Formats: sequence, C-alpha cells, structure tokens
Amino acid sequence: MIYGNTTVPPMYRCMNTYADPEAACHKMKVVTTELEEAVLSTVKIHAGLFLETEDLTGLQKKGGAKPQLAEFDKQIKSLGEQRQRIYEQFVTGEIDRETYRSTKADCTAKIDRLKNMIASLKQSEIDSHTMMKTADHARAVVSESITPQEIVDALIEKVYYSPGNNIEIAWKVTGF
Repeated sequence: MIYGNTTVPPMYRCMNTYADPEAACHKMKVVTTELEEAVLSTVKIHAGLFLETEDLTGLQKKGGAKPQLAEFDKQIKSLGEQRQRIYEQFVTGEIDRETYRSTKADCTAKIDRLKNMIASLKQSEIDSHTMMKTADHARAVVSESITPQEIVDALIEKVYYSPGNNIEIAWKVTGF
C-alpha cells in the first residue's frame, strides 16, 4: 500500500487491530518482500526435510489394489451366498440351530475381516496418493522449477505473522 511517498516499500498491515491500542499487534506492519522471503525460505527448508526423511521408494505407481479389491468383493459375495444357503438349510430343518449360528457367525466374521481389509487398502491408496502429491510439490520447490507464487498457491493455505517476527504457516498438504 503505497500512499504518496514512493520510497516506502509495500507492507502488510493488520487493519483489524490498527485502531485498537490494546491489541498485541497494534499498528504492526511487515515489509512485503521480507515476509515473502521468510515464507519461501521456510517452504524450501520443509521441502528439503520432507524429501530427506520420507521413504518415497514405495510410492512408484503400481498396478494398484483393484485386483485385490475385486477378489475381496468376490469373496464377500460368495460368503453372503453361503450364509443365505445356511439359513435356507436351517429353515428347512437340514441343520440344527447351533450349526446354523456357528456357521453364520463364521461367515459374518470373515465378511467383516474382508471389509476391513478393503477399507485398509483404500485408505492406503489414498495415503499413498497424498504422499506422492506432497513429494511432487516438495521436488518442485527444491528444484525451483516453479515460481514463488505457484509454490504459495500449491502448498500454503494461510500465513500468520505475529509480534516478535513469528511466522506460522497453515499448509494445504499433509505431511509438510
């Protein structure tokens, strides 16, 4: 915000507390370029640390979990049909109540385990995708192949600046 004097560098100001002398950040301002440099420096440090500490070797694109998911779905359907046949045998008197209950409980337990495995596989795929996306962002930041504005747009939700030159970054991506 340049007003009249062109020698004053652009600055960020908190207009919400500008008129409140009791606020901790009353009339606080920060030079735009200084804040941007500090934020970009922090982003690059985080990107470098992320790439150093994360094991990214298992994140190569695989065939996916679709074949496993299809097999689990097939098994669940088969167990459901088996459970239905057991019920029909119980109703017709071919098997006793105790056999029906134990067989039904066994089928239900297997179905529940398969459903848990499906949920786990799906969550693993989501986590892997998120990690790959974060790794791609980190590589781009470290390689400086994207502009500072693109970095901010891709990674940062908000930047909070408070008294004492404290900067807090709210990230858009997890693990950063």
